[in-house]
Amino acid sequence: MTPRRTALSLPGWLLLFALAPLCACAPKGAARLDMPAAQAQWASFLAAGGAPAKAFNLSASLNLTAPQKSTRVLLRFWGDLDRPLRLDITASMGGTFAMWREDSLGWLALYPMTNQAYTHPDTRKGLNKLGMPFPFSMKELAELITGSYTSLLPTTFQSVKKTDKGTLYALAPKSPIASVTLDFEGKPIHLTGRGVEPWTVDLAEFSGTQGSRPLAQKITLTTPGGVSAIFRVKKLELLAAPMAPDTLELPLPPQARHIPLDQPGEVRAPEMP
Repeated sequence: MTPRRTALSLPGWLLLFALAPLCACAPKGAARLDMPAAQAQWASFLAAGGAPAKAFNLSASLNLTAPQKSTRVLLRFWGDLDRPLRLDITASMGGTFAMWREDSLGWLALYPMTNQAYTHPDTRKGLNKLGMPFPFSMKELAELITGSYTSLLPTTFQSVKKTDKGTLYALAPKSPIASVTLDFEGKPIHLTGRGVEPWTVDLAEFSGTQGSRPLAQKITLTTPGGVSAIFRVKKLELLAAPMAPDTLELPLPPQARHIPLDQPGEVRAPEMP
């Protein structure tokens, strides 16, 4: 007996062709992006943390790995989030290597061992001229450490997508930060800069002891030039009131040599300890 064949009409063939790509491309259990939920998560992330701190006091270590040298230094970083800010860099074996200050007028860097004082209206540009590619000003670094993202990041994002680690928010081109990834709990775990080989920042080892927002205790910066900086928080105090102005001053020694970094010419930075 010859098997009976069932004829498929033209509309039936068209339906099969229409459904075939959907069956082939849609993985089982694929997470669908809920745009209202993504927008709510971004707004909640920016607003989290309760009343913002006015000032902070931090002690930390910094492991710096460059193509030609690696070193470990200790940091003391303190001041008002609206500036002024002070940062002292000490060699792990003792002795102050550098003393920095940033205010609304610019950046001052004193290196006591060579009795040299460098200045620049823009901290990032000053550091770059000294051969230290760093994507943040002292104010921006303070905001990153204390979780005060409202002035560091825009209030809106350009696009969003799900990843295996959380939600990646792409920011508008005017933002120096290209993207931020929030994990499934809404914590910032990855930041990316701009350019063909952008800098990246990874945040980890979050602690919830400081207010309602968990803060990263380990921050890893990787630059296009192959420099890696691992920043580890030892102690962080968030303060509700600004600091006394005299605690944020950086007096220069009488014989200090002033070197303005916004002037033409090559400048050699003191070697890291």
